[in-house]
Amino acid sequence: MIIDSHVHLMSQKIIAQSYWDNWVKLAAALSGRPVEKIVRRLPEIQDDNGGLLIADMDAAGIDYSIISTIDYGIVLGEASMDILEINRLYAEVVKKYPNRLIALAGVDPRRKNAVQILKTCLKDLGMKGIKLLPPTGFYPNDHELCYPIYKLAAEYGLPVLVHTGPETAPLYSKYDYPIFLDEVANDFPDLQIIMAHAGFCWWPEAVNIAATKPNIYLDLAGWQPRARQQPKEEFYQPLKTMLKNIGPSRLLFGSDWPALRLMMSSQKWVDVFKNSSEEIVASGLAPSPEEAAGILGGAAAKLFRIGA
Repeated sequence: MIIDSHVHLMSQKIIAQSYWDNWVKLAAALSGRPVEKIVRRLPEIQDDNGGLLIADMDAAGIDYSIISTIDYGIVLGEASMDILEINRLYAEVVKKYPNRLIALAGVDPRRKNAVQILKTCLKDLGMKGIKLLPPTGFYPNDHELCYPIYKLAAEYGLPVLVHTGPETAPLYSKYDYPIFLDEVANDFPDLQIIMAHAGFCWWPEAVNIAATKPNIYLDLAGWQPRARQQPKEEFYQPLKTMLKNIGPSRLLFGSDWPALRLMMSSQKWVDVFKNSSEEIVASGLAPSPEEAAGILGGAAAKLFRIGA
């Protein structure tokens, strides 16, 4: 079984225009392509009904995806739908594809009614966890803002996915260090916490913390550029360290779909784990078939109770 643990629905209906303006500028700068060309390709990364996602999953042989609501409203401006409506949209997409998708609720904890919205999402909409995005402007170990949310997740026995690693403007990287989740994992030992992106360039910190806190998982969403540009040094060597320190039972395959869809297809991203090059195999850095199976789906199936 293959499970993509880190996916989003994205469109101009559910994410404010300022996000897309910044995304276009960043994509143009990284690719060296004209802004106009990037704008023309925007429809290729926009999907708020799940159709494009399911097609990509089918092509890649992905059985399930975990779709996570993101609340950008306070920092980027509100979308045309309010945050409860956006969460409801995610839940409705899951109803369309109940055997392929699971949804996590997302609300900025600075909203006055954040906990109540999340209760509605978990109890009434059937969402299976919570997504927090600290780079919008809060620390994930803020006792006043975030601890009530962790308490709620723990009461429901559901995981929390928390962004870690540097972010692009207008988001703030100072809130994203993995170290902040050490305190959370210690104070909520029964709460399963996923460090999204494994901290990116701060992955050594993420691994060291996860090695001492058995309730912390790491997902590898967004690591496609490393795997494509410098696979041995920037992807397989860190992966080997992660496997050595926490093993495949707490490492999760993720794509951050659809943000990197134009850089690497879901099919090719899966193949990075399943079919390493001869050079990587010869170097001893390739994950074993058992390790690859754990990363690609075994750990997530247990965490999200898929097939239980």
